[in-house]
Amino acid sequence: MSTNIKSSKAKTETNLPEEQRRQYIEVAAYHIAENRGFDSGCDLENWLAAEAGIDQMLAEGKQA
Repeated sequence: MSTNIKSSKAKTETNLPEEQRRQYIEVAAYHIAENRGFDSGCDLENWLAAEAGIDQMLAEGKQA
């Protein structure tokens, strides 16, 4: 539930379409999984780490 709030917040603060933000998170999550050797059972952990990283970059005004 807090993810939805955070998602809306990120969209509002950056004027980034939600679909674009999700694509950034997908790519980041893939790279995190790749760096971990695609260890099964870590999908949610990878996604949440990617989401936090992308949201932090967007909040700081950096390009994802």
